[in-house]
Amino acid sequence: MKKELNRIWLIFFLITWILYMGLHFLICKVRGNEFDLLERSILATLMACIISFSSIAGVYFSTIRSKYLESNDIEKPTFKGAWFSVLNMAQGFDFNCLKTEIAEKWIITFSDDAEKVLKFRERISVFRNWGAGAWLTYDSDAQKLSFGCFTMTGTQNEIARKMLKEIEECMKKYEQA
Repeated sequence: MKKELNRIWLIFFLITWILYMGLHFLICKVRGNEFDLLERSILATLMACIISFSSIAGVYFSTIRSKYLESNDIEKPTFKGAWFSVLNMAQGFDFNCLKTEIAEKWIITFSDDAEKVLKFRERISVFRNWGAGAWLTYDSDAQKLSFGCFTMTGTQNEIARKMLKEIEECMKKYEQA
């Protein structure tokens, strides 16, 4: 995994550096200015590092969270910025009915019917490709539904809060009065 990320970072760095240098060279030629190679190289290197590092950081954090969503790990996620909630469910609550309703609205990435655990994520759209993921478990003895949401990149907490509110609204009809 580390070698792959290093290669991706190097490729992003080189592409960004070449594009930045080429763009500045063209701008200097069009304006008739002198092209200072040393100054532009240093500036281009810094810009390429910043852009490629931030891109790779987003991919890295997303990969960790995607692996959790698709793994057999049924424990509560420990990601920074995760939002959690607990609801008391009505007598005779049907976990499979809930699972069907979640499958209609979100994408289920892991399900364990014996332990009553679901992991799911938002559908990816053109405008918001990272989205949020969620973890849900039902304790039938205590009749409590615990769930939490987290963003895939860890930087846009409002997406996780919004998904948490959507799940809470979805669960209100199952909640104990």
